[in-house]
Amino acid sequence: MKSIIFISIALSVMLVSSGCGEITYPKETLTDSVKKLCKEEYNLDVDVSLAGTTLAIYLPLPNLFNVTLSLSEKAQDKVQDVLLGASRIVLSTDADIKFYCIITQDIKLPEIQLIIIKYTNDIKRAFYRDISRGEYFKRTLIDINENPQAKKEQAIIDVFGKMGLDESMKEDVLDDFFRAPPSSLEGIGYWNGKFYIKDITLEEFLAEQMASRIRIRFREKKALKEYGLKLVTGAYEGSVNPKFFLIDFKAESLLFVLDPGQRKFIEKEIFTNVFEEISDVIYAYKFQNFNLIEMIEKNSNEKLLVPKEDVYLFKKRKLGINAILGAVN
Repeated sequence: MKSIIFISIALSVMLVSSGCGEITYPKETLTDSVKKLCKEEYNLDVDVSLAGTTLAIYLPLPNLFNVTLSLSEKAQDKVQDVLLGASRIVLSTDADIKFYCIITQDIKLPEIQLIIIKYTNDIKRAFYRDISRGEYFKRTLIDINENPQAKKEQAIIDVFGKMGLDESMKEDVLDDFFRAPPSSLEGIGYWNGKFYIKDITLEEFLAEQMASRIRIRFREKKALKEYGLKLVTGAYEGSVNPKFFLIDFKAESLLFVLDPGQRKFIEKEIFTNVFEEISDVIYAYKFQNFNLIEMIEKNSNEKLLVPKEDVYLFKKRKLGINAILGAVN
């Protein structure tokens, strides 16, 4: 898939081109530096914003998608340029930038957007060859979605129209109640000249990365495609005790399996692959700020709870998968 290939190319270029450790882009002028670099080196006009330790770059493009809604070749080149420029900047600034986000929209169709989110520490590790290219790609969040803010505002506009409400009130209502920073990664975007971004946390980034890796595994492995894994979501619950990652998904194939033995086999295969991806993420980042992983298959409501200690025992090969799956209920 071309939209996947360009990320790998961008990485290979970055590894030979980027500087690391030099303060070329001071924090006081960071947003202007991003705009200047993109304009002078790539002839691209971008908008830039900061939300805490997250840098967001908006790139409007003509003909972002082709007729199959894949990225056009010209758009891929331009997105690569911005990715490379952003990587260079976050590696060469004294600003505390933990994440950066590229938001790309077609000028004629801003309702559909491409979102790419990267973790600065992953870029540094790739620069020092501490992680492989394949692993680096897995750590990049890529999503093409319907612009969440556009969808929200259109719903309110429709309500005003149906109820015959005073149009002069519309903008006030939108400003007061519906134009706020997003509470999750799903709400990130750019609409009508305004960023909708948040200060991304490592916890929510890892939760979404888990979901992304699971989707990719079940899409790309031929033996797993038949299970029809849909609607995989990841979340981190850190305001409760115990703290936990929650991964929800639906295995459509389970709706049509009546034989108990076959059903048990399929559930084991699904939970094994889901857990392996989750444990890979946790172990790769050596993440400790959680107590449990909770996995739920929504069609059957089957649930698997795995404590942090067992995740690490599994990755160190001191605990087998059958012991892990014994907790499915």
